[in-house]
This record gives sequence, C-alpha cells and structure tokens, in this order.
Amino acid sequence: KLLGDSADRHDQDLRALKDSHDKVLGAHTKHGKDLEALKALHTQHATMGERVGYLETMIGDSADKHAKELAALRAAHAKHSDALAKHSKEAGAASVHHANVTERLAYVEKLLGDSADKHEMLETLKAAHERHSKDLAGMKAAHAAHASVPDRLAYLEKKLGDSADKHAKEL
Repeated sequence: KLLGDSADRHDQDLRALKDSHDKVLGAHTKHGKDLEALKALHTQHATMGERVGYLETMIGDSADKHAKELAALRAAHAKHSDALAKHSKEAGAASVHHANVTERLAYVEKLLGDSADKHEMLETLKAAHERHSKDLAGMKAAHAAHASVPDRLAYLEKKLGDSADKHAKEL
C-alpha cells in the first residue's frame, strides 16, 4: 500500500511537472516570437548616433535661420528708428510755422465777423423775443374775450329799442 501511494503521488507530481513544463514552453515560444518581431522593428529605426546627428543638424539649421532673422529684424529696426528721428525733426520744424489754438480761433472769428460779444447780444435778443411772444399771446387771448364791433352795435340797438330800420321809416 505504501508503494502504491508513492507511485500515485509520483504520477501526480510528474503530470503537474509536465503541465508546468508545457506552460513554460508555450510562454517561451510566445516570447521568442515577440523577440523576433522586436528585432524586425528595430532594423527600421535609426541608431542612437544617427538620431543625435539628425538633431544636431536640425538645431544647427534652426540656429542659423534664427540668427539671419534676428539680423534682418535689427536692420529693419535701425531703418525705422532713423525714419522716426527724421520725421520727428521735420515735425518739430513744421510746428514752428503753425499758429497756436488761440491765434487760430481769433483768426476764424475775425473771418466770420463773430465774437463772444455778438453771441451775448444774440442771447439777449432771443430772450426779448421770447418775452414779446408771451405778451402777444396774452393780448390775443384778451381780445378773444371781447365782442366784435357789429355784435356790440346790435346789442346796443336792441337795448335802446332802436334799430336802423326804425329810423329809416321815420325819415
């Protein structure tokens, strides 16, 4: 019995070992295939030296390009600075020939025959016109309340019992 148990146990251990070996063999095969695929991909990549050389070339080209652009910008800046200085000098010379605001206003008022005094007189005239308009409106309202001359004459004849027809008969 002891020998049979030992053989069964040995058989189980052997099967477990074979299963484990099959798993390891499957994983090893898979890793081998993955390694071959990586080797194939690696052949398409540049070496580290090639990559560094490419980056140095690009940076060198970029630095040269930026240096040229910087020199062009400095030249343009100097050109504009000179033009600004020239323009400032010309503007200063031209401003000497221009009259100030007070002189220009006096000239325009002289041309138009206009001054602050005339404006004040115009305002006084406008105020007087407004007062006269109000007075005229008041007088019109007062006259509207009065009867006309023919109405007043008819009223008097009626009160006196006298009319133009009566006088005509008597004459």
